[in-house]
Amino acid sequence: MVNNMKKIKQYILFFLLACTFISQPALCEDDQATMEGASLYTQVNIWYERPMKILATNYHVGAILPIGSPVNIESVDDDEIIFIDKTGGKYRIIIKRKHTNIQGPQLVKKLFSKKNVMSKGGAFYKLSKLEQKNVKAGTVAKGMSKKAVLMAYGYPPSIRTHSTEQDNWTYWKNRWVTRIFSFENGKISNIKG
Repeated sequence: MVNNMKKIKQYILFFLLACTFISQPALCEDDQATMEGASLYTQVNIWYERPMKILATNYHVGAILPIGSPVNIESVDDDEIIFIDKTGGKYRIIIKRKHTNIQGPQLVKKLFSKKNVMSKGGAFYKLSKLEQKNVKAGTVAKGMSKKAVLMAYGYPPSIRTHSTEQDNWTYWKNRWVTRIFSFENGKISNIKG
């Protein structure tokens, strides 16, 4: 009886795992189809040295496409996102598996929004004046909330910071230098690097 129950549990587990892996690509394809052609807004600052070679690693060098910028999503797949800003400038975010474990459709949902966070009453205006100043400048300082850091600096690479619920976030300033933000009670208490 115990062996039969064990086998039944194994079959159920196998079935659930199989269903998860079989149905997942279809979900991603549906997400991609609804994203392509969408008019959205950046909900974080997006840093880049070359617009057509932005690494999802999120290096903090070069220019910034500012938070609240209107964009049109041209294409999305697991390894890249291509979008155009209101001036016609074209951008491409490249997702390299060795640096991040997120796919294009998931990243679109983190970087872009249907609502402009910079519009009156948007999430930006719920930040303190100091946080607003830092977000606009693309800088981070002690005392900033996690939400403000995300807007100013974007999401930390998921390969080093598995969840924004963690209290230590690791970013790469460039290919060789990291910055670690430590949080206490949801606010930055220490910055290393």
